[in-house]
Amino acid sequence: MTAFDRPEIFEQQLAELSATFVSLTPEQVDQQIDWGLQLLLEALDLDRSSIAELSADGQRLEVTHSRSTARAPPLAMGDLAAVLPWFAGMIRRGEMLRFDRLPEDLPPEATAEREYCIGIGLKSQLTFPFLVGERVIGAIGFASFRHEMHWTPHLLRSLRMTSEVFANALARKQAAHEHLKLREQLAHSARLNTMGEVVASVAHEVNQPLFAIVSNARAAEQLLARETPDLAEIGAALEDIVQDANRASAVIARVRSFLQRKPTDLVSTDMNAVIETVRSLLAPELARRRVAISLALGDGLPAIRADPVQLQQVLVNLLMNAAEAMEAVPPRQRRLEIRSTTEPDGRLRLDVVDHGPGLTPEVRSRLFDAFFTTKPNGLGMGLAICRSIVEAHGGRIQPLDQAGPGTTMQVWLPVRRA
Repeated sequence: MTAFDRPEIFEQQLAELSATFVSLTPEQVDQQIDWGLQLLLEALDLDRSSIAELSADGQRLEVTHSRSTARAPPLAMGDLAAVLPWFAGMIRRGEMLRFDRLPEDLPPEATAEREYCIGIGLKSQLTFPFLVGERVIGAIGFASFRHEMHWTPHLLRSLRMTSEVFANALARKQAAHEHLKLREQLAHSARLNTMGEVVASVAHEVNQPLFAIVSNARAAEQLLARETPDLAEIGAALEDIVQDANRASAVIARVRSFLQRKPTDLVSTDMNAVIETVRSLLAPELARRRVAISLALGDGLPAIRADPVQLQQVLVNLLMNAAEAMEAVPPRQRRLEIRSTTEPDGRLRLDVVDHGPGLTPEVRSRLFDAFFTTKPNGLGMGLAICRSIVEAHGGRIQPLDQAGPGTTMQVWLPVRRA
């Protein structure tokens, strides 16, 4: 007896399935899809249930999830459009595909599909496209290998409802991925914009070791031209050349890492190391602005799961904002401090403290609004992106309420170990 012999049982299972997917985060959807497909196999006494997702350009129909019983061959992951072109074309058009008897029910033009069914012994197949509005994002299929299935109207209605549950879950996951992709594109653009502001200082920092390399090379050349070369001095000059070359290479490596465009990569991250990297990256620019920077880093901070480049971007933005806020104060008062510590509740906290004029109530209320800026040439995206990055890491960012001049920006990050 299947769940369709007892409609109330299947409706209860469908309600449970729907409720489960509604409460999921996008990261949990894939695992629960596998569970849902297995539940359907057992409820329907079928042999295979699978889901394929349509690529953004509509060319590929990738199998992403599949569950089979011991009575059916597993469905290979990959592009169904390359193997079953007629089938994939019908899915792109949003057509439901119902076959009670295979391969007899297939149209003449489905030659590849006919050979496929004969080769694996497929008896019946039902496929629903996943429709979100007018857009097809994928499909769900049900297959029988032991016997032919008669897909009754009641069965079709129930499975269509089931397919909508999976489609909504998949659409939520895809929307979350698109949001993440857009945020990463904005973050990368912001990094390019920020680095454009400090490129002159970076060039100056690279030129210093390059000038030293040229000077030491000429000195070594002159030492070699002597009648009795001083090998010790020549060795020292060559050692200086190596050290200066490594120094220039390190500057370029820091800039390249910061500007690199790549997907979010959560790894075990030492927050103090992130702070030290940012200080090295911005040291020449802060020196040009005559801003002194000091660090008060907590000992034994726990490693966190984070994307270090994105956290570098948050710190770079906060430090550059603080440096620009202090342009109106005398140089001797332009002091920046970065503090790191662990809160009693286990969270990691960063403080970026400047000695500028502080925030007005209006600026404070709109600080993280997109496109809001107090800079003549600002884009107004820096702090909005910072908040997006911090919140994506499960944290929080806000200015500290304080009396008098100066601003303290606080960032809290959860300690989430692997």
